[in-house]
Amino acid sequence: MAEKRKFLGVHFQCCNVYSRVYVNKAGTRYEGSCPRCGKRVEMKIGAGGTDNRFFSAR
Repeated sequence: MAEKRKFLGVHFQCCNVYSRVYVNKAGTRYEGSCPRCGKRVEMKIGAGGTDNRFFSAR
């Protein structure tokens, strides 16, 4: 059975689309890009973070 990958939901305001961003192989941050224009986002994982699972990116 396949292991579920951790992800965050991101609304990319640049193109008004939703996509998931996934944890990198090192497990240090969430990384992804807008599915339309390719704008990159990175969100660090660390102590004192947030429990939110959905974000907006400009």
